[in-house]
Amino acid sequence: MRFVACILLLLLQPLVFAVETIPADDENYIYGLGIDLDHSNAQKLALADITQKLSTRIQSSVGISQHKTGNSTTTSTKQQTLAISQEIELPNIQVINNSKIDHKWRVLVRVERKLVQLSLKQQLESINDELMFIIEDFSESQGPACWHALTKNNHKKEKLAALIPAYIGSGMAEESAQQYTQQAQAFERLFKRCKYKNKYTITYPAQASTDFKRAFEQLIKSQGFKVTNQKKDTGNIKVKLSEKQSYVFKNHLNIINAEFIISDEFDDEIKFIKLKSKGSSFNNKAEANKKAVINLINKIETHIIKS
Repeated sequence: MRFVACILLLLLQPLVFAVETIPADDENYIYGLGIDLDHSNAQKLALADITQKLSTRIQSSVGISQHKTGNSTTTSTKQQTLAISQEIELPNIQVINNSKIDHKWRVLVRVERKLVQLSLKQQLESINDELMFIIEDFSESQGPACWHALTKNNHKKEKLAALIPAYIGSGMAEESAQQYTQQAQAFERLFKRCKYKNKYTITYPAQASTDFKRAFEQLIKSQGFKVTNQKKDTGNIKVKLSEKQSYVFKNHLNIINAEFIISDEFDDEIKFIKLKSKGSSFNNKAEANKKAVINLINKIETHIIKS
């Protein structure tokens, strides 16, 4: 019985090695291997293996290493690997091997190099055109409207920048990606100018406390907003506050209802937020109010600044 088991292990060994030893990439195809206990993860790892070869950013709990020997490439992965590739659309993926050995799935895929190059070029041109229109819209006006629009679309610039090395890594000459590199750089330069001119006046209600004003302005300044008294080419932040104070069971309670309307230099509304905060104290009203203000500032940071 032991002799039969040894024979079976010897027969299975070449099969495992054959799957983990994959063909080397050539001028026609790019190969990817994924190994995991979960079949879905193994598929994702196989695609991530290809995108890694294309110099695209990979977020992975463990690395994926590859060693080339002659005409073959050996790819090794660790168990429980979770790899998330940048959004690259790989066309016509062909599954070469899809097997389960020793409780682990091994998925071997390949894509045609020319189709990858064509797909990447289409993605690059699409994003490049979108960024070009944005840059043209704000070439003469850099202020809050510009900063808001570029912040909203900054992920497109980041994707463009990530696709460029993938395009070159697919086998294209660096010169063919120069226009996309220049567009990403132009977007970044404009973004910096708009951030510098992201200035606002603030309209406070009469009951706004000095503590609230100080804390609010300190917060928005730390997040790239600039506060100014000049009204030319600046946005506006209008603050509305209402308070309700009570004394129940020897406890001072202060409830603040707040509204924030953020507008750009063209008086177009960028954001409208309604918030409520509470503060309580067994000592005095001032302490309850201070806690309410602190809670409100924390909510502003979450709902306005970082949203």
